[in-house]
Amino acid sequence: MGCLAVLFALDEQQVLNLEAVPRKDRAYYMHEEIEEIFFDDYPEYTQELDKAWDAMHRALNGGELDYKEDNQPLCYVVLAGKPLYGVELENGEYITPEGEESDIITLKTPEQVARVAAELPKITEEQFREWYYNIDEEDYCYPMSEEDFNYTWEWFSDSISFWERAAAEKKYVLFTVDQ
Repeated sequence: MGCLAVLFALDEQQVLNLEAVPRKDRAYYMHEEIEEIFFDDYPEYTQELDKAWDAMHRALNGGELDYKEDNQPLCYVVLAGKPLYGVELENGEYITPEGEESDIITLKTPEQVARVAAELPKITEEQFREWYYNIDEEDYCYPMSEEDFNYTWEWFSDSISFWERAAAEKKYVLFTVDQ
């Protein structure tokens, strides 16, 4: 099953270890070293987003599924951040480098994490609902519905405590999705 996303809260050494891996090998490292260890040994630093990440990102970013950092700090909840794998900035546009799998890995700094953690608890279900229903259904490629909204809202609201913990501990947050 593809398109499942996860957030991981990493310390500085874990980030340095990941960044030391050649870019072409980072998806493998991510799956074998970070996922395996975090799901088993550090579940408190792991936050699954399932497939809700897509609608979540669009709702928090004016309906767009992009890597732009225009809507700060909410853009950092999912896609925005330092691209470590699967995306690369070229002439102002993000691309998937040739030869890389379609996995995406982006990194948020402790400062970005703190800003996200401060903002998320302020978002009400009503506000999120309005943002969700402003998503272009044709671009989203999935039927907009109360069922999908509730699914997205549940994953979103479940992630707030993860962001708060990561911010309190001055962690980096890694977003990953296998496409």
